[in-house]
Amino acid sequence: MKTLAFIAAVALAPVCLAQPYEISWYTIDSGGGTSTGGIYSLSSTIGQPDAGAPMSGGIYSLQGGFWVGGAPSCPADFNGDGFVDGFDYDDFVACFEGDPCPPGKDSDFNGDGFPDGFDYDDFVAAFEAGCV
Repeated sequence: MKTLAFIAAVALAPVCLAQPYEISWYTIDSGGGTSTGGIYSLSSTIGQPDAGAPMSGGIYSLQGGFWVGGAPSCPADFNGDGFVDGFDYDDFVACFEGDPCPPGKDSDFNGDGFPDGFDYDDFVAAFEAGCV
């Protein structure tokens, strides 16, 4: 009888050990707050909720996930040369008046869909604030 029990235990052992594995997917979405700097404000939640393609509107872009890398861009650096100077001011004014804009830029500085005096005022405010 002991021999039969031993044979049954050995025969059933592979069935008992072969359990399926599963890794469930969860996200953490809570907390957060608002970050501000100069004339800009960003409200968000904490965690790694939804990494993926960037969301963009106008001259702004936001990418979820871990830090993407690189230095943050400065909206007042209108020509993208890494400096906030008179060349940026001149390039924005020329773009605003209808001349070709630097790549990836347009005269709708605040991204509201309407190139108007508010964009000009917002650029001047960003220019005067500089970048940190």
